Amino acid sequence: MANKWLEQRVIGYAHQGGAFEAPASTFYAMDNAIKLGMTGLELDIHRSADGVLIVMHDESVDRTSSGEGRVSDLTWEELSALDNSYWFVPDSMEANSVGHPPKDYVYRGLAPENPEFGIALFSEILERYKDVYINVDIKQASPNSLPYETQVVDEIVAGGAIDRVMVASFRDSSLFAVRKYNSEISTSAGPGEVSEFYFALLNSFKSAVAVALAVPYVAFQIPHFYGEIELATKEFIDAAHAADKAVHVWTINDPAEVELLLERGADGIISDCPSVVSKVIPRK
Repeated sequence: MANKWLEQRVIGYAHQGGAFEAPASTFYAMDNAIKLGMTGLELDIHRSADGVLIVMHDESVDRTSSGEGRVSDLTWEELSALDNSYWFVPDSMEANSVGHPPKDYVYRGLAPENPEFGIALFSEILERYKDVYINVDIKQASPNSLPYETQVVDEIVAGGAIDRVMVASFRDSSLFAVRKYNSEISTSAGPGEVSEFYFALLNSFKSAVAVALAVPYVAFQIPHFYGEIELATKEFIDAAHAADKAVHVWTINDPAEVELLLERGADGIISDCPSVVSKVIPRK
């Protein structure tokens, strides 16, 4: 079966909605990224204490919001009352900035009255962005929170979003759970699977292709460099394509680096800076 994610290239994913240019993970940021020409959103999913799936990068709300505490310890009522733009300063090239004069926090205080600057529900994202590719990262797992992989899948299905959502995670176990629960859901390779492919490629191109063909992930989502190791080489991307897998590279904010990766055949670029990357990625 042909990999539909190879047909979509090149996807420009706004990391956390474009966290260097607007308050991370807010509707305001996502709308801004799409307006600038990004065709995808990269978001992180957590589960509240009362079982609600919300969009937040960290396991706690401290870094970006007006509150404190772990998402998994707070109810949706508590989370929805927070200002998720509290620590954002425009032009700081950071998702959060502390120590600035109060006047620099130009979006502070707009939420919760204006939900565009608050914490978003996963279900709202699926409903609101029906023409956008969405990459969702399952961030937590037992024992830090109750498992919620199947709940993520159920919301994707209920939102009619199977064709435009890919599930990712830094936990191989979460991806195994998603695949076991619903094989129609697209998943990226987990860290262990990326490692297996990389070391197979050191042995031979053919070995790497065989490794990737044996597993049902549809994409590698990798950093350009892992420490001093360059992962997103042309050989890596070519071998992935030979196995019918896409390659999405994160988190790239330099236009020259984007151009290099596109020349090598990358199928998606994940970036904090939509205004920069959208000018480089070709439009369909």
